[in-house]
Amino acid sequence: MIDTGFSGFLSLPSAIITTLNLPWSASDIVTLGDGSEALFDLYTAVVIWDGQYRDIYIAESETEPLLGMAMLYDYRLQVDAVEGGIVKIEAL
Repeated sequence: MIDTGFSGFLSLPSAIITTLNLPWSASDIVTLGDGSEALFDLYTAVVIWDGQYRDIYIAESETEPLLGMAMLYDYRLQVDAVEGGIVKIEAL
């Protein structure tokens, strides 16, 4: 799920982080969409994004996986805001 209010790269639940055996990097306080603050554990990973390897931080969160704006930097996000609409991500 794309979250334009999430400034990080990616969030994943703890079960997936454990399965992938991702190394813990740090904890950080982040501001949530409602203005409250929460402490998140951050893990490091290498992902393939648009055919390139990228080192990213993954925030541990017990929600659906979220793709944040840091992953979309230098990309255009186009959304057809209707049920079943097309979501398109392309390099600028």
